Amino acid sequence: MNIKQRVLRNWITTIFGTLLMFAALAMLIANRIPSANVDFGWWEMVGTALLGWVFLMAKDSLLEGVFMGIFHVKEK
Repeated sequence: MNIKQRVLRNWITTIFGTLLMFAALAMLIANRIPSANVDFGWWEMVGTALLGWVFLMAKDSLLEGVFMGIFHVKEK
């Protein structure tokens, strides 16, 4: 299965991953604005971006493990 098929089939983790990637970008932008009064470190921004990449490339079944079995993904 190539990357495009995985992203399109597993849309729940794709949404989480995309939101985390945008959060990392927002952290970077907010860090550059002097009036924002925030001080995100590089480790925080890179960690958020990497976690977003993991969710972006993961299958939806990863959520079962993350939520300790509370959230069940229906297999097709």
